[in-house]
Amino acid sequence: MKMISHSTAGVVVVSLLWSAAARADDLATETPTVADTERATPVDTKDAAARGAFVLFTNPAGIGDARAHAVTIAGYDSVRSTGTFESATEVRVWGPLSLRAGAVYTNGDRTLRPSVGGRLQALREGRHGVDLAAGVFYRPEGLTEPEGEIESVVSVGRHLGSVYALGNLLYGQDPEGNERDCEVRVAALRPTGSRFLLGIDGRVRFDLGSNAATLARHNEATFDSYAGPLAGAQLGPVMVSAQGGPAVMRRNSATSYGAFAVLGVGSAF
Repeated sequence: MKMISHSTAGVVVVSLLWSAAARADDLATETPTVADTERATPVDTKDAAARGAFVLFTNPAGIGDARAHAVTIAGYDSVRSTGTFESATEVRVWGPLSLRAGAVYTNGDRTLRPSVGGRLQALREGRHGVDLAAGVFYRPEGLTEPEGEIESVVSVGRHLGSVYALGNLLYGQDPEGNERDCEVRVAALRPTGSRFLLGIDGRVRFDLGSNAATLARHNEATFDSYAGPLAGAQLGPVMVSAQGGPAVMRRNSATSYGAFAVLGVGSAF
């Protein structure tokens, strides 16, 4: 199978962002509706959490009506025998465009390293029936990219009754284009009562034909899967959540099984 080149991936993502920006300009000239006025009301932290702003794996399909949101998640991954930590803040800088910056604890060198990127919300559920966003991010470590990867992300979200379903498709590669991987992430979230949230969140990552010698030299995985239920409660201005579940990893033709558990704290502004 012919692999996607770095330049081709860049063209696809830039095209998505350019089309979304053009659509956003069109929307800005339309006459506001009652629904638009209602959406102008700032959302609270629970609303942001219910749309996936604070989950561990799945990316939200835009920043919604919040000006910014911040999240910190920490825990333990037994399949890799390491702690996990990620902290990030995403800020709306113009219309549908938001920028994200944070820090990630990497498995390879056991250090905190920066992560940055941007997201453009092309569609909104209140107007178009579905949330849709595209983004490009730098992460300091990928499935097969120990030196870091450039991720292209497309996120889709929609309410199915009282449940908000969220899905992601990601393509990542190192800056040189030698290692590549693909990810599928899904989440389903349901508010319960006035302060609580229940759901499930997970991801599957797999190699897309990276250099076998490089993977063996760095002892990198070629497949992993994490998924599990989550529960959250709003305490004042913050949402506190807990998640855990099974984890699977394949490395050098050997498959390992374990579990992960994390605690998270997030807030919208």
